[in-house]
Order: sequence, then structure tokens, then C-alpha cells
Amino acid sequence: MNISSTSTSLFKFQDGESSYNLPKLRRRASIKPAKAYKSFHSPVLAEKPEWWWRTLACVPYLIALQISAAGYYIQPLLEHYACFENLIFFVPGAITRLPMWFTLLYCFFAYGGIVKNKECPHFFRFHLMMGLLLETSLQIVWFISNFFPLIHFGGRLGMYYWAGVGFAYILILLQCVRCALAGGYAHVPFISENAYIHTQFNIGGLQRPW
Repeated sequence: MNISSTSTSLFKFQDGESSYNLPKLRRRASIKPAKAYKSFHSPVLAEKPEWWWRTLACVPYLIALQISAAGYYIQPLLEHYACFENLIFFVPGAITRLPMWFTLLYCFFAYGGIVKNKECPHFFRFHLMMGLLLETSLQIVWFISNFFPLIHFGGRLGMYYWAGVGFAYILILLQCVRCALAGGYAHVPFISENAYIHTQFNIGGLQRPW
């Protein structure tokens, strides 16, 4: 009893108030939610571009199909079924491919001479950049997919997978051609935003596209 009385007296002041008080915790500042990223909106054209600009905007997509390996991807499936094997001749780039030096020169002059040239209409520069990015995306899909055992080019499901990739690529290009002929901007997730940013990029700085 003496020990308990002396121990309790250590935590009291002379007036009997307890001196053992828990430290007050500071209130954390309220975490504000991050601002939502503004979604990409294509610029509104005051008037429809001239017909020659709309026709010329389709050329990058045709070149993107010609220099790509989409025809090479769907060829095994078409040859597997005899009734469809002749369709391969109607796919640009399936039988005859453009030489590698043309692809290098085309990407260099298209990006450096037209996409960065502010004197060219933004409508045409956007579709040109879209064609370059779509073909590059197909190459990325090729390299990534070959790491998977079942869907690589020689895998058990490779024939069907790569045929699906090839047909999907052709359908996306056709949709972009339709938008170009209609005088509008194509909307492909992730690629359209990057194409628009590339058209706004300058060596001296970056103009905010949103």
C-alpha cells in the first residue's frame, strides 16, 4: 500500500491534478483529392478542309499499311483455309513490301519536315502523325507478344492471335481514313492524344494542348 501510494503521488501535482497527460496528436491536414486529368478533346474545325487536304490526309494511313507487317500476320490464317487464300493479294504490303530505306526516309522527312511545320494545316499534320504512331504501335505489339508462349508467332494460338491483330490494325486504319475523308479528327485511345501533342511540340517549348 505504501508503494502504491508513493507511485501515485509521483503523477500528481500539489493540488492533486494528474501530471501524466497523453500528448495531443496533431490533426493531419486533410488530403485533397487530385484534380482529374482533363480528357483529350480534338480541336473544332471552323470549316471543313478542302477536298485535296482530306484526300492527302488518307495517304499516311495507306503508307502505314504498306510498310507494316499486317499482311504478314494474316497470311497464315488465309492460307490455312483454301477459300480465302487469294484474299492476301488484296492486302497492301502482304506480297510486296517497300524497302527499308524508304521507311527511314519517310519517317524522317514526314516528322521533321511536315509534322513540325506550322505552315501546313494542322488537320494534315495530325493525320500524318497518327499514321506514324499506329505503325509504331503495331511493332510494339509484335515485340511484346512474342514473349508469351501461346501467342507468339509460332505458338499454338499464334495463327489466330496474329490474324486478329492484323485485322484489327486494318480496321483501325479504315476508321481513320473515314475520319480523314469526313474532315474530322480520328479518336484512338492514347494515340490521338500523343499525335496532337507531337503537332504542338516545338524545340523552343511545349504548347499545352489542353
